[in-house]
Amino acid sequence: MIQILTAVTANGELIIAAQHPRTYLDKMKSTHIFSCIQCNEQVILKNGMIKTPHFAHTRNASCTQAFSEGESEDHLNGKLHLFELLQKHDRSVQLEAYLPSLLQRPDLYIQSEPYPIAIEFQCSQISVTAIQQRTAGYISKNINPIWILRTPKISDFPFQGIGTMQLSAFRQQFFYTTPNGQIILTYCPQSKYFHYISHPMHIKANNYIVKIKKLSLENQTWPFAIIKKNSWEDFQKYFTLYKHQRYKHLDNLYFFNRKGIQSTFLKICYRWRVPPKQIPFFIGIPTMNASIFSIHAAEWQIQFIDYLQKLALTIPQANYQHCESFLNYRNLATSLSEEHIKAVESYLILLQYCLISSSEVIYESKIDYTMMIRMLYNEFLAN
Repeated sequence: MIQILTAVTANGELIIAAQHPRTYLDKMKSTHIFSCIQCNEQVILKNGMIKTPHFAHTRNASCTQAFSEGESEDHLNGKLHLFELLQKHDRSVQLEAYLPSLLQRPDLYIQSEPYPIAIEFQCSQISVTAIQQRTAGYISKNINPIWILRTPKISDFPFQGIGTMQLSAFRQQFFYTTPNGQIILTYCPQSKYFHYISHPMHIKANNYIVKIKKLSLENQTWPFAIIKKNSWEDFQKYFTLYKHQRYKHLDNLYFFNRKGIQSTFLKICYRWRVPPKQIPFFIGIPTMNASIFSIHAAEWQIQFIDYLQKLALTIPQANYQHCESFLNYRNLATSLSEEHIKAVESYLILLQYCLISSSEVIYESKIDYTMMIRMLYNEFLAN
């Protein structure tokens, strides 16, 4: 059964049930008929003592396209909290406004300039495709979408402000770019706190290093407060964690590799006669766009260095075409994209800038690591 917070009376008065005392709602319930703004069907006022007061459709077939998932208590409370917050700052905000051109009903809709804004508070897990399609629909109508994720379980967060976190493909859809970096904005209706998941650094697969900040509903602003740029001190914490994760991953590649002797990584190490944990530090670094690869950077970067070695190229001699031909040759992605090429090219450019001395045996080349870490910090801010 579809549940909504808003309905209209027979004379066109808009009612937000949760904003009225239950005694008032009891009287309204006995004297008024309520209809859904979208489908005009009659809805029933629900004002029990347990759940947030709301309306429910007697028949819901006409509204199913505008609601892609059911309404949980968290969803009802969350969008009500957000509505009341935005009402203080912008009187044009509408709760559950229906957009006929999209057959869509965003949780909140704001008639702002230069473009209106649709805010979606997502409590349940839906497909990545559904999120992308809904986002594309808003953008096609010049509506700026803002997605707010229901705050994950606290056990999913790092123990400290900066740490590792699993970000599934579903969660990654909620990243958006601010002037100071990427964030996922989350909200918990029970604690009335926003949590910002920001500045992701990819390790491998769905594993990231992130920074977590929280802000109370009372202290939130509109437009929503944005995070600060990551400081050099914070980046050093990131990099220390990354180095630990890199070392751990190299250890796992050696002792627990499922492919065994068929592992491309181990074959290269064997051919180079270099133990996995002793490969040079410039192999396996968190360069820009590296998250396009699901595997750890050490695994594709060692293959790139080995590819150049086989072509008898030094680091200064390599170029964009070699990055592209490497990906075609090694088949590291099921569908090759420009982002894959950019990731490899970013790595190559970094090596060329930080090169102290080149060697025909590429993994014996000397790198200025102080410069490399500074450049990685600049790239990290650019992300």
